[in-house]
Amino acid sequence: EDQRFYKHHGVDIKRSVGAAINYVLKGDSSYGGSTITQQLVKNITNDKERTKSRKIREMLRAIVLESKISKEQILEMYMNTIYLSQGANGVEAAANTYFAKDVSELSLAECACIAGITQYPSMYDPIVNPENNAKKQKLVLGKMLELGHITKDEYDEAISEKLVFKQGKEKVQKVQSYFLDALFETLLDDLMEKGYSEQFA
Repeated sequence: EDQRFYKHHGVDIKRSVGAAINYVLKGDSSYGGSTITQQLVKNITNDKERTKSRKIREMLRAIVLESKISKEQILEMYMNTIYLSQGANGVEAAANTYFAKDVSELSLAECACIAGITQYPSMYDPIVNPENNAKKQKLVLGKMLELGHITKDEYDEAISEKLVFKQGKEKVQKVQSYFLDALFETLLDDLMEKGYSEQFA
């Protein structure tokens, strides 16, 4: 979704202009102009109102965030906060939910399956909508090949791999423990000490 992640500074001007033109000409807001950084900002702030002012706030926050932390930190935070259906928040939870594995043990095909969920979790859920997920997985692998992130042999091997879904033992806890509450408060204080506002932290 964000091919130029390592090149932009929080906002991908080309995609944002494309999204704006699509909205003006067709009235369609489904064309994604958001970068990974913008999506992370939305996940952190939970600011999801569908207004132009929210989008501008999101862009400004993304630019500020990119000036404070590295691309690697942004990507790691994003990967740990994205919702990947079936109650899984973050790629580690998704690896366990769909394949009963640690994320480090996933094959390329399994990684592409999980990566394919991000755009529309319910539509690309591999358990509920396996055909949609399979199409998206192929799209992800094709884009990785096109951009030179994988070889043709790796692509062919991943495409031919038959995915076996197996739910892990970890279940999402509905009730936060006192430990998590204390951890949340500590992290909030630490982020505010680093100069972030309470709302952003």
